[in-house]
Amino acid sequence: MLNRLLFLVIFLSCASLSFAKDKTVAEDTYEYDLLVATLDNYKAPFLSGNSVVFTAKPDARFVGIAFDFENFREIHSFQLKKIYDIEGEVTHSFFFYILDLPRDISDIEYRLVIDGLWTTDPLNPRTVYKPASGVTLSRLQLNRNLLPETEIKKNTATSANESGTVRFVYRGQPGQHIRLGGTFTNWDSWIYELTETMPGIYQLDLPLPPGTYYYAFYNGSASMVDVSNPERGYTADGKVASVITVK
Repeated sequence: MLNRLLFLVIFLSCASLSFAKDKTVAEDTYEYDLLVATLDNYKAPFLSGNSVVFTAKPDARFVGIAFDFENFREIHSFQLKKIYDIEGEVTHSFFFYILDLPRDISDIEYRLVIDGLWTTDPLNPRTVYKPASGVTLSRLQLNRNLLPETEIKKNTATSANESGTVRFVYRGQPGQHIRLGGTFTNWDSWIYELTETMPGIYQLDLPLPPGTYYYAFYNGSASMVDVSNPERGYTADGKVASVITVK
């Protein structure tokens, strides 16, 4: 019992210190907030610019991560993100942690801490066994099998260009049929369907005259706000919708 209490005190202390440190990262830059806005589900770790995004399923009370380049001395806390539909109801949630890469790091070995248990990352199939310690670690090779920065910037956010064309972008699971509806269609969601340009990334380029538009994505009968666009508004019937302005 004494050993368990001692472990809990140490574990909570590490998690608390790590969360305080990591919270400053979330407040640091606009790019961090934009990257968080694009996250829509748990998936394998991926590279975005100079950051690596780790995610985890929501079926735990606490998820943390420790890295080899810190000699596993610090446990960094994941944060919980909730995804809402157009009516403001939570559709699903997941944990995430964003790592700012040290300049001299090319490979990362790490372990997760899920509700106090050390484990490899279930979403990352790459592991390495360390005979000296008898421990298996999750591994990331940053020069391979990760989404490059140019594709992240091009594909992750809905935006309007100078010619008045809006590129609507939805990120989710591959193989879906994602539709678009808004004030420009009188909320008819069966006029436009997005094209899956990469696995799990859907796009539609739509020319619109100058003005402010409300819109949402649709999958079957479910409607969803655009997580890549932080601008929100209320429709005439009181529902939450994404908002974009064409100049």
